[in-house]
Amino acid sequence: MSQDRQTILLKKTTALLLGTRDFRNLAREVTSLIVKELRDQNVIGAAVFRLHSQENLIYAYTYANKYRRIIDSLLPGEFSQLNVSLSQADNYIVKAVLTNHIQHSEKLADFSRGVLPEGVSVRAQKIMKARFFVAFPIRLKSNKVAGVILLALSDARLSGEQLVFFETLAGQLGLAFSNVLEFERLMARFQNLSSGFVSSAEDKPSVKFTLRVTRKENAKLEKLAKERKRTKAEVIRELLEKE
Repeated sequence: MSQDRQTILLKKTTALLLGTRDFRNLAREVTSLIVKELRDQNVIGAAVFRLHSQENLIYAYTYANKYRRIIDSLLPGEFSQLNVSLSQADNYIVKAVLTNHIQHSEKLADFSRGVLPEGVSVRAQKIMKARFFVAFPIRLKSNKVAGVILLALSDARLSGEQLVFFETLAGQLGLAFSNVLEFERLMARFQNLSSGFVSSAEDKPSVKFTLRVTRKENAKLEKLAKERKRTKAEVIRELLEKE
C-alpha cells in the first residue's frame, strides 16, 4: 500500500471514529473498514476485545471476516458473549492486555485458549485461510490498555512498514475509545443526576385533598402532631408511608 493510500485510510478511520459514541458500534465499523480497505495488506479478518477491569474479564465485542456466517456456526454461542479471565495468562489476548505489548502467532488457538476448544479454533483458521495473527493493545490517552484489536493475515510474514501502519491504526482506535469511554462516564453521571432529580420531585408532596374527621379524631391528630413536633399533614403522611 502506498503512503498516499495509507494516509487516505487513516483519514477515513479518523472521520469514522470521531462520529461514533458507542463502543460496540465503533468496534463493528472499524473491523469492517479494516477488512475492506486492507486486503492488499493481506488482512482478511479483524476482531475487537474490551477489558472489563471490574470483572477481571476481557469480552469479545465483534469481528469481521468474509466467512463469518460459517465461523459463527462453529462457536458455542454468540461471539459477543465470549470472554476470558485475566488469569488465563497463556491466552495471547490476555497477554497483550497484561504486558501492554503486541502479541503474534501462526495459531488462532493461542488467542482463544480458555475460551474455545482447540479443534474449533483450528477449523475456524482453516476456513478463513489465515496464516498469521497479531494482537495490538488498544491504549487510552493515559496509556492504560482498554482492549485489544486482533488482525488475521493471509501471509505468514509481517513487514516493518505494515507493523508501523497497524500500530498507527491501533493508536487511532485508542484515542477514539478514550472519547467513547469519557462519553459513557458523562452519560452515566447525567443519568444518576437525572434520577436524583426525579426522585426528589416524586418525594415532594404535590397532591392536595380535603380530609373530614370527627372532633375526637381531630383532637387525637393534634395530640400526635404536638408529641412528634409535626404538622397534622406531616403526621398523616408518615402514617401513610409506613403502610
